[in-house]
Amino acid sequence: MAGWTNTLNLQLIRKNIARQNRQRRAVVALIYATWRRRVMMYTCLTTLLILASVDTTPVRQRCCRRFERNNGWWALVWNQYSDKRFTKTFRVSRPTFTFILDRIRHAIQHKTVNEEPISPECRLGICLYRLARGDYYYTIAEMVGLGVATVCLIVKEVTEAIIANLWNLSVEQHMPRTKEDFEGKILDMEELWQFPFCWAAIDGCHIPIKCPAGGLEACKKYHNFKNFYSVVLMAMVDSNYRFVWASCGFPGNSHDLIIFQSTELWNNITEKGAIPNIGQTVGTTTIYPLILGDSAFPLQSWLMKPYTNAVLTNEQKNFNYRLSRARMVTEGAYGQMKGRWRVLIWKNESEVDQVKTTALACVVLHNICIDRGKQCQESLISLLIL
Repeated sequence: MAGWTNTLNLQLIRKNIARQNRQRRAVVALIYATWRRRVMMYTCLTTLLILASVDTTPVRQRCCRRFERNNGWWALVWNQYSDKRFTKTFRVSRPTFTFILDRIRHAIQHKTVNEEPISPECRLGICLYRLARGDYYYTIAEMVGLGVATVCLIVKEVTEAIIANLWNLSVEQHMPRTKEDFEGKILDMEELWQFPFCWAAIDGCHIPIKCPAGGLEACKKYHNFKNFYSVVLMAMVDSNYRFVWASCGFPGNSHDLIIFQSTELWNNITEKGAIPNIGQTVGTTTIYPLILGDSAFPLQSWLMKPYTNAVLTNEQKNFNYRLSRARMVTEGAYGQMKGRWRVLIWKNESEVDQVKTTALACVVLHNICIDRGKQCQESLISLLIL
């Protein structure tokens, strides 16, 4: 009996110990859960306080160069190209390049705080390469290591600087103003082309472009008789293939007469007497200093055109031959300019205003090359697109 009682007591003790252990574990679990909840609350409150005190506005990180580019093109050209290769690439010699750069440096030199600026030498080199080769902006951008928009902007700025700073020096100064200037031009034309009393010739040239915006009206307006879209470059040339006056921008469907009559030069000649009265008398006729033109221009006392009769006499045929021979200086000047600056031959993808600026800049550069004794090589003169 005593043994059974001890066993029962032992079982009761074990049950009490087990119950106490369960109660102890429950208390520990409750304490741990309370501690975790308190830590979580402290963490959330701290996070909210940090977010409330910090400006969460996203900051845009600007990157001027998103990938590596080749920036050593101009250093390679200037330091390693021979004079012959340099002239072949840019169509101007190194002294002529320096001459142009010295007069437009102040207009094309930029300052920037984001990156190292493009040097004026490189800017002029990019522009001359575009004018000389006529390559697409994308091709030039890949070659020089710049963006397409950057190359387009450089060409626009440099061509405008060339016109603004060199037009008077290279074109305006060759336009005769005094009696002595006209007499000199007349003497040169008679000696070189055997046509008397003539000081210049005038003609138009079509510059190919892409069809501009404007629908059918623009298509009709810029589509010329040679079956492509263009703008017209109207210019006067002296006996040495040098441009003395130029105007560009009229649509390709415009007539040469309408273009010429719309210019300031026409008003100066007809109303302000820009051509002096220094004519010579041959028999009973007084001949004034003449401008030679084709049959599209009107016959004036100062503007000579060929006979347009259906049947011509021998004297009239000989006169037309001599006039056409002297008037071909315009064809030669356009041919040399297009042979040197190939951007005028290919279809220009730029806007009409930029095409006008490009053509006038090529006129300036053409005169500069002639003035500095650099005639265009015959191998560069391609088929004319006039």
